[in-house]
Amino acid sequence: LHSTSSQENEQVSNLKIVAAGRMKTLQLPPVFEKVIELSGKEQPKIVYIGTASFDRTDKYNLCTKAFRELECEIERLDVSETDTVPTYEEMRRLVVDWADVVVCSGGNTLHSLLRWKDVGLDLLLKEAAEKGTVLCGGSAGAGCWFHSMHSDSMRPDNTKHADVAKSELDDDELEDWEFVKISGLGLVPGPDIMAVPHFDRTGTNDMSRSDHAEQVLLETENETPGAIAFGIDNNAAFVVTGDSAMVVSGDGEATCHVVVADEETGETSTAPLVPQDEPIPIEELMLANTPATAEHLDTLGDHVETNFSIAEDLLEPPTTTTDSATEDASALNSHGGSSQENEQVSNLKIVAAGRMKTLQLPPVFEKVIELSGKEQPKIVYIGTASFDRTDKYNLCTKAFRELECEIERLDVSETDTVPTYEEMRRLV
Repeated sequence: LHSTSSQENEQVSNLKIVAAGRMKTLQLPPVFEKVIELSGKEQPKIVYIGTASFDRTDKYNLCTKAFRELECEIERLDVSETDTVPTYEEMRRLVVDWADVVVCSGGNTLHSLLRWKDVGLDLLLKEAAEKGTVLCGGSAGAGCWFHSMHSDSMRPDNTKHADVAKSELDDDELEDWEFVKISGLGLVPGPDIMAVPHFDRTGTNDMSRSDHAEQVLLETENETPGAIAFGIDNNAAFVVTGDSAMVVSGDGEATCHVVVADEETGETSTAPLVPQDEPIPIEELMLANTPATAEHLDTLGDHVETNFSIAEDLLEPPTTTTDSATEDASALNSHGGSSQENEQVSNLKIVAAGRMKTLQLPPVFEKVIELSGKEQPKIVYIGTASFDRTDKYNLCTKAFRELECEIERLDVSETDTVPTYEEMRRLV
């Protein structure tokens, strides 16, 4: 799903995933509303897969509560036990042909992935992803969509007979387990991305999930160089649409985090992601905690005293003038400028705001529209100062997009994104 063929690119473009930190978070209004929005329907058809929770009815009731209150039609697909597995044709009808949304429960991720592989449900879920069905869930139902997942599947009471384990094992035995990294379905585009649900919580083994995830990244750096983790707080959701993603906070405080490891230094760095109104490319999210290098800062420092006058050598050469014309121009310049320059000044229109967000405030935004002389002016956005980050593009152009203005984006921060001079001139 993340290679470069046209067919596979089309598959990625249809991808819709809502991965919540825990099962209950899917019921929080901001997250639930995002699921409904992505489905494109007011009452989407739901297929519930509770394999990770061993098809327990109490978990079904928890995960589908908000959908039932919305009076959505819901089908339940139980495959934990051999005698409840429907035919492959029936599973395909439900998951691929019928469902608008597939909801997967939390629980034991390793158990669910093994069962899905046994009955062929893993292939059907991938087919549903290619079709554009919304795939969502919390905890195990979040991490299963990624390349890998930080999991508590080896927890003694994370089993079918959890009550028996709790009654037969003492506290020390119940706490004697370790988190593991397991393979997922690999639907989220990009390199080896490990999902870490419950990122802001500590396991019953008294180990911080975030700390252990950092340790796992360091230990596996040789096997999967460049691997990263996306940590998902309990009350947050990581929302994937195509090759982009965004954070939705269920409570206004929880968020997601990017974790990267450096084997040479033996250190990891973690950066929180700011919830956004719109998705940005996953590749950009992966760079959220990449610091500015000393070399880069030194380069900028070398130019602090630079006089940023217009680069005359890039402009078209002026037409040849006669000596008398040159003398006339010199005379005009000595009196404050030629008529052409005066005309240029008279046409000047600049709106310089104190910060980026201020351009979205009605009085300022309306002044921009007024000066353009059009109801829906054509916009060229240049994000060089913010290194062409998509989140800054989304912020700066929000009001223009709401006005349905036509917008072209001009990225020149990196050499390989700079268009031809002719194309820049056409746009600007």
